[in-house]
Amino acid sequence: MAATSFSIQNIKAISKAECSSIPKIMVIAGPNGVGKSTLLYEISQKRGVTFSGETHALYQPPHRAIRKTTVQRRFLMSDSQMSLSDILSRTEVSGLEGLQISYPARTPDNVDEAGSTIKYTLGKIENRKQLVYANIVEKAKQQGMRTIDISSLPDVYKPLRELTKYLLPHLLFDRVDFTSESNIRCIWKRTDNLRQLELDIDDLSSGEKSIIILFLPLLENEINAYLKAIEHIDSPTQLVSESLPSIPDRLLIVDEPELHLHPDLQTKILTYFRTLSAGSNVQFIISTHSPTLLDQALDDELYIFRAPIEGATSDNQLKKVASNIEKLEALKQLAGNTYLVTTGRSIICIEGDADPATNPADIRLFQLLYPRANAFTFVPTGGKANVIKTVQQLRDHLPTEHFGIKIFGITDQDQTRTSLDGIYVLPVSMIENLLLHEDCLFECVTTLGVSAFATIDQLKESLSKIVQELKDEEIEFRIMRNLKAKTIRLRGKSVNELKSNLAITVEEIKNILPEDNELQAIVESASQQVNDIIQNHKALEQFRGKAILQKFYQNNFINTNISYSKFCYELAEIVAKNGKCDNVLNPLFDQLD
Repeated sequence: MAATSFSIQNIKAISKAECSSIPKIMVIAGPNGVGKSTLLYEISQKRGVTFSGETHALYQPPHRAIRKTTVQRRFLMSDSQMSLSDILSRTEVSGLEGLQISYPARTPDNVDEAGSTIKYTLGKIENRKQLVYANIVEKAKQQGMRTIDISSLPDVYKPLRELTKYLLPHLLFDRVDFTSESNIRCIWKRTDNLRQLELDIDDLSSGEKSIIILFLPLLENEINAYLKAIEHIDSPTQLVSESLPSIPDRLLIVDEPELHLHPDLQTKILTYFRTLSAGSNVQFIISTHSPTLLDQALDDELYIFRAPIEGATSDNQLKKVASNIEKLEALKQLAGNTYLVTTGRSIICIEGDADPATNPADIRLFQLLYPRANAFTFVPTGGKANVIKTVQQLRDHLPTEHFGIKIFGITDQDQTRTSLDGIYVLPVSMIENLLLHEDCLFECVTTLGVSAFATIDQLKESLSKIVQELKDEEIEFRIMRNLKAKTIRLRGKSVNELKSNLAITVEEIKNILPEDNELQAIVESASQQVNDIIQNHKALEQFRGKAILQKFYQNNFINTNISYSKFCYELAEIVAKNGKCDNVLNPLFDQLD
């Protein structure tokens, strides 16, 4: 293992960051501004880090340039064998003859130009390779040989070809072309729609170049080992072993390796890291904001780096997310994905589905209606019971005193009240009720070009009709909430058993109903509640908002090309613009803050 532990304190935003046992792959996530980039830079400079032996620390900061460059072959002839890995182990890009670097510093707050040396690096390798092969020919000539069998010589570019075979299978490294010595080319073949194109590395996509720049520093050791083995053969007929000599430990530190990469390619990054670390003495420490990468991380790899907890002067900001794979998988199931627990924001569990079959999504409505809600991470969990259950389980997995993350739940308004700490109830029936403002509805239909109402009074009359149409449903809904629910699951291995169990279940259901006088009281109470709501003009807040909104849409938009989601989102923006939700939601979110 290259780096075994680190302890970094009182550097910029970092109060204290410690790890007593660094894994072979460490994935660090966390919100912006807490010091992740500073942490990685300090590790790259070997400050506060304990190593098990000689280690080359290679660092790639968060702002990486991939510029096209013109490289002349004459500048590759120097004795300097500086490689890309050499550059990544330094604090600046310098010492490359013929290559002008405007901003050479390699720090988290500067644009790193190390990637712009990729063609120079490959050109140096090719130039050395051609010199080695020329030396073999000269030895053969001196020994009186007329032919040379080069099949025993290793392919020095084999590591590079294997990299692209795994991560970029549509690409094949072909050659470094010195045909024009004033502008060398590094040629790749791309298979695309049954065609094969020859492309210079400058013409590859930013994602393709990012992969090559990311991993070439680790492959150079193998490439140079092959070249060194060929250099030291005494005769062209001597076989060259492909076994590599001892290579020093390497620590690759990458700030945001996902830059320029498609999510599908990101899914392969950690797997390839593991392949490299398992087969060699290389270690990885990365920081990332990528949900894709975070969901790929294993329990022994994933860490959260958070802001220091107020008043806890000795608190370690770096925390392992889960102690075992079962706990990590449980977190993924509870939160939807790992990323949500690494944002550093308080988590609010709400009703609704993570991927609702019917839009609009409650999360999006919250974000549009009430900008203050964007300071929180929302997790849709299903019904009210699931909200309560998920809050309790997340608090068990992510204790506030350990991770600094507060976890709450918000449920739709209900006749029942929960006394659980951290579970809050919307001040209206459901989130859609927050959209039901008569003036905002009138502005919305006008904005969307629907000429259903000449005046706002006509719109109010339309809403009153909808409320009357939903009156009986609202009474039924309130009666249903006051009666016990029962789930029916018929069991039996024969028709007779099924019928018998059905009869038993029917009797059980009958027993759910209270006595007639009590049942009558429930009916009368529900009817009175609904009548009072209508009489007090509170239906837009206390009736089920989704039902009102859908009827309004069906009455006025069904024959337009405007979807229900577009209508709701447009209405939400108008409500937010007019500040209609502030007085309603501020008291609730004041408690969450």
